Amino acid sequence: MVDPFSEKRAKLTIQRNGSSYTISYVDINENPTYDYTIICAHGWGSSSIIYSYLLKMLGSHFRIIAYDMKGHGFSDVDSDSYDLGLFTEELAQIVDYFNPKNLILIGHSMGSAIVQNYLCLKPERAKAAVVLSSAPNFREPFPRMLPLMFYRMDERVKNILLHVVMNIITSDSVNPKYINIIKEQRKSMPYHVFRQSLLNTVYAWDKDEELKKLETPILLMVGEKDHLTSVKDSMKLRELLPNSRLAILPDSKHDLLFENGRDVANLVKEFVEYQIELESVR
Repeated sequence: MVDPFSEKRAKLTIQRNGSSYTISYVDINENPTYDYTIICAHGWGSSSIIYSYLLKMLGSHFRIIAYDMKGHGFSDVDSDSYDLGLFTEELAQIVDYFNPKNLILIGHSMGSAIVQNYLCLKPERAKAAVVLSSAPNFREPFPRMLPLMFYRMDERVKNILLHVVMNIITSDSVNPKYINIIKEQRKSMPYHVFRQSLLNTVYAWDKDEELKKLETPILLMVGEKDHLTSVKDSMKLRELLPNSRLAILPDSKHDLLFENGRDVANLVKEFVEYQIELESVR
């Protein structure tokens, strides 16, 4: 499988319940202008590849790390349960390992739930966060029949269904090089990882009361044509988060990191630089 970031990719050991596994991550650290580290969490069935534009465009400004969650991309996979607790603990160990002085978290779709869940537990750890293609919970925007569709199926049916879903959520403007990498990674991902991540992470996300208390500065972004997590869902999330603002990207669907990657990168850069300016006057 082709990896456009093979030279920047490394492995990190995660400890959990008396055992360990390794995750794969890309670390772009090109003597950045600012002493800020961005850590990126991808979505359901995705990988660090979805942050390709951010990795390429922001590396000279900030240190940027995009990792593959357990069972995804180039990371280890086993029969363990894939749930919100596991993925949040995984992010916590990644943050503790790099231990950045100034941390910015970015999460897309399922990754947005993991980032927000982490912030609810450790709000003091990050300076700010960027939340992409998200919702207060995913039970309402995601089709209700989706868990039933994934209840029992073989690999062939799983791959056909994912192909259909990808065509729905992704526009024709996406670079086919990146889409093909994601497709190959999804084909090799075991069925139980898809199902458990969906049921135990995506559908488990529902923490309205905790979000109302979260003071972390958060930039929300959503694609104007996103049919899974719509503009309406992001507006609901903005109402919950007391220190957030919303950017709507025109002509983008759910995979706005691919479809509108340059604009996303520029918005992230502006947002982080604004947080740096605020820090300097305090």
